[in-house]
Amino acid sequence: MGVMVCQKCGLPDSSPKPLRCAKCGSKDFYESEPSVFTQKPSAVAAVANSNTAVHTEATTESAAAVTLFDKYGGVPTIAKLVRAFHKEVMSRSHLAAYFNGVDLEHLAEHTVKYMAYVMGKPAEIYTGRDMYNAHAKYHIHGIHFDEVTDVLKDTLIHAGVAKSDIDIVMRRVESLREMIII
Repeated sequence: MGVMVCQKCGLPDSSPKPLRCAKCGSKDFYESEPSVFTQKPSAVAAVANSNTAVHTEATTESAAAVTLFDKYGGVPTIAKLVRAFHKEVMSRSHLAAYFNGVDLEHLAEHTVKYMAYVMGKPAEIYTGRDMYNAHAKYHIHGIHFDEVTDVLKDTLIHAGVAKSDIDIVMRRVESLREMIII
Protein backbone atom coordinates (compact mmCIF):
# COMPACT_ATOMS: atom_id res chain seq x y z
CA MET A 1 0.00 0.00 0.00
CA GLY A 2 1.33 3.44 -0.92
CA VAL A 3 1.59 6.60 1.09
CA MET A 4 0.32 10.01 0.00
CA VAL A 5 3.11 12.56 -0.40
CA CYS A 6 2.89 16.33 -0.77
CA GLN A 7 4.09 17.38 -4.23
CA LYS A 8 5.36 20.71 -2.93
CA CYS A 9 7.46 19.76 0.10
CA GLY A 10 7.57 15.95 0.05
CA LEU A 11 6.00 15.38 3.48
CA PRO A 12 4.37 11.95 3.62
CA ASP A 13 0.82 11.67 5.00
CA SER A 14 -0.59 8.35 6.16
CA SER A 15 -4.24 9.26 5.62
CA PRO A 16 -5.80 7.81 2.44
CA LYS A 17 -6.96 11.20 1.08
CA PRO A 18 -5.24 14.10 2.85
CA LEU A 19 -6.87 17.51 2.48
CA ARG A 20 -3.86 19.74 3.20
CA CYS A 21 -0.19 19.21 3.90
CA ALA A 22 0.63 19.69 7.58
CA LYS A 23 3.93 21.38 6.67
CA CYS A 24 3.19 23.70 3.74
CA GLY A 25 -0.60 23.66 3.37
CA SER A 26 -0.55 22.37 -0.21
CA LYS A 27 -3.54 20.42 -1.50
CA ASP A 28 -1.53 18.54 -4.15
CA PHE A 29 -0.56 14.97 -3.28
CA TYR A 30 0.59 11.90 -5.18
CA GLU A 31 0.68 8.26 -4.13
CA SER A 32 4.13 6.79 -3.63
CA GLU A 33 5.22 3.30 -2.70
CA PRO A 34 7.45 2.89 0.36
CA SER A 35 11.12 3.19 -0.48
CA VAL A 36 13.31 0.09 -0.67
CA PHE A 37 15.91 2.15 1.21
CA THR A 38 13.82 2.36 4.38
CA GLN A 39 12.71 -1.27 4.54
CA LYS A 40 14.36 -3.99 6.61
CA PRO A 41 16.42 -6.53 4.62
CA SER A 42 13.78 -9.26 5.02
CA ALA A 43 11.11 -6.85 3.74
CA VAL A 44 13.31 -5.92 0.77
CA ALA A 45 13.70 -9.61 -0.08
CA ALA A 46 9.94 -10.09 0.15
CA VAL A 47 9.37 -7.06 -2.07
CA ALA A 48 11.97 -8.34 -4.53
CA ASN A 49 10.30 -11.77 -4.65
CA SER A 50 6.84 -10.27 -5.12
CA ASN A 51 8.19 -7.84 -7.70
CA THR A 52 9.70 -10.74 -9.65
CA ALA A 53 6.31 -12.42 -9.80
CA VAL A 54 4.64 -9.16 -10.80
CA HIS A 55 7.28 -8.43 -13.45
CA THR A 56 6.84 -11.83 -15.07
CA GLU A 57 3.13 -11.13 -15.39
CA ALA A 58 3.42 -7.44 -16.29
CA THR A 59 3.17 -6.25 -19.83
CA THR A 60 5.92 -4.22 -21.44
CA GLU A 61 3.65 -1.19 -21.44
CA SER A 62 3.05 -1.20 -17.67
CA ALA A 63 6.72 -1.87 -16.93
CA ALA A 64 7.68 1.16 -19.01
CA ALA A 65 5.28 3.34 -17.00
CA VAL A 66 7.28 2.94 -13.77
CA THR A 67 9.75 5.80 -13.40
CA LEU A 68 12.92 5.80 -11.32
CA PHE A 69 11.12 8.36 -9.17
CA ASP A 70 8.40 5.82 -8.32
CA LYS A 71 10.76 2.85 -8.20
CA TYR A 72 12.85 4.40 -5.43
CA GLY A 73 10.05 5.83 -3.31
CA GLY A 74 9.45 9.35 -4.57
CA VAL A 75 10.17 12.58 -2.74
CA PRO A 76 10.91 11.11 0.72
CA THR A 77 13.72 8.99 -0.69
CA ILE A 78 15.03 11.70 -2.97
CA ALA A 79 15.09 14.11 -0.02
CA LYS A 80 17.31 11.66 1.90
CA LEU A 81 19.60 11.30 -1.12
CA VAL A 82 19.83 15.08 -1.52
CA ARG A 83 20.68 15.55 2.17
CA ALA A 84 23.49 12.99 1.90
CA PHE A 85 24.68 14.54 -1.36
CA HIS A 86 24.71 18.10 0.03
CA LYS A 87 26.44 16.98 3.23
CA GLU A 88 29.28 15.44 1.23
CA VAL A 89 29.57 18.41 -1.14
CA MET A 90 29.65 20.85 1.80
CA SER A 91 32.36 18.80 3.53
CA ARG A 92 34.73 19.74 0.69
CA SER A 93 35.84 23.33 1.27
CA HIS A 94 36.64 24.02 -2.40
CA LEU A 95 33.09 22.99 -3.37
CA ALA A 96 31.43 24.55 -0.33
CA ALA A 97 32.86 27.92 -1.41
CA TYR A 98 30.38 27.94 -4.30
CA PHE A 99 27.55 27.99 -1.75
CA ASN A 100 28.63 31.01 0.33
CA GLY A 101 25.55 33.16 0.82
CA VAL A 102 23.19 30.54 -0.63
CA ASP A 103 20.05 29.60 1.33
CA LEU A 104 20.85 25.89 1.72
CA GLU A 105 17.34 24.94 2.80
CA HIS A 106 15.90 26.51 -0.35
CA LEU A 107 18.64 24.87 -2.41
CA ALA A 108 17.79 21.47 -0.92
CA GLU A 109 14.11 21.86 -1.80
CA HIS A 110 15.05 22.91 -5.31
CA THR A 111 17.51 20.02 -5.69
CA VAL A 112 14.84 17.53 -4.58
CA LYS A 113 12.50 18.88 -7.25
CA TYR A 114 15.23 18.72 -9.88
CA MET A 115 16.24 15.16 -8.93
CA ALA A 116 12.56 14.15 -9.03
CA TYR A 117 12.46 15.51 -12.58
CA VAL A 118 15.71 13.72 -13.52
CA MET A 119 14.27 10.48 -12.13
CA GLY A 120 11.15 10.71 -14.28
CA LYS A 121 8.66 12.90 -12.44
CA PRO A 122 6.78 15.15 -14.89
CA ALA A 123 8.47 18.43 -15.81
CA GLU A 124 5.88 20.59 -14.03
CA ILE A 125 7.47 19.52 -10.71
CA TYR A 126 10.70 21.30 -11.64
CA THR A 127 9.86 24.92 -12.37
CA GLY A 128 13.14 26.62 -11.54
CA ARG A 129 15.25 28.93 -13.67
CA ASP A 130 17.07 27.39 -16.56
CA MET A 131 20.39 25.84 -15.64
CA TYR A 132 22.51 28.45 -17.42
CA ASN A 133 20.96 31.43 -15.60
CA ALA A 134 20.94 29.60 -12.27
CA HIS A 135 24.68 28.81 -12.41
CA ALA A 136 26.28 31.55 -14.55
CA LYS A 137 27.28 33.83 -11.66
CA TYR A 138 29.19 31.02 -9.91
CA HIS A 139 31.75 30.50 -12.71
CA ILE A 140 31.84 26.75 -12.14
CA HIS A 141 34.87 24.96 -13.55
CA GLY A 142 34.66 21.59 -15.31
CA ILE A 143 36.80 19.88 -12.70
CA HIS A 144 34.34 20.93 -9.97
CA PHE A 145 31.35 19.84 -12.06
CA ASP A 146 33.05 16.45 -12.45
CA GLU A 147 33.68 16.19 -8.73
CA VAL A 148 30.08 17.05 -7.87
CA THR A 149 28.80 14.46 -10.34
CA ASP A 150 31.16 11.92 -8.76
CA VAL A 151 29.72 12.78 -5.33
CA LEU A 152 26.21 12.29 -6.71
CA LYS A 153 27.17 8.95 -8.23
CA ASP A 154 28.77 7.79 -4.96
CA THR A 155 25.66 8.89 -3.05
CA LEU A 156 23.43 6.86 -5.36
CA ILE A 157 25.71 3.81 -5.12
CA HIS A 158 25.79 4.04 -1.33
CA ALA A 159 21.99 4.26 -1.26
CA GLY A 160 21.68 1.03 -3.22
CA VAL A 161 20.43 2.43 -6.53
CA ALA A 162 20.91 -0.09 -9.34
CA LYS A 163 23.85 0.55 -11.66
CA SER A 164 21.64 0.77 -14.75
CA ASP A 165 19.48 3.38 -12.98
CA ILE A 166 22.56 5.34 -11.88
CA ASP A 167 23.73 5.36 -15.50
CA ILE A 168 20.40 6.90 -16.57
CA VAL A 169 20.59 9.62 -13.89
CA MET A 170 24.22 10.40 -14.65
CA ARG A 171 23.55 10.72 -18.40
CA ARG A 172 20.78 13.21 -17.66
CA VAL A 173 23.00 15.21 -15.31
CA GLU A 174 25.91 15.11 -17.78
CA SER A 175 23.65 16.57 -20.44
CA LEU A 176 23.67 19.80 -18.39
CA ARG A 177 27.45 20.24 -18.47
CA GLU A 178 27.48 22.95 -21.16
CA MET A 179 24.83 24.96 -19.30
CA ILE A 180 26.63 24.87 -15.93
CA ILE A 181 30.37 25.19 -16.48
CA ILE A 182 32.15 28.32 -17.72
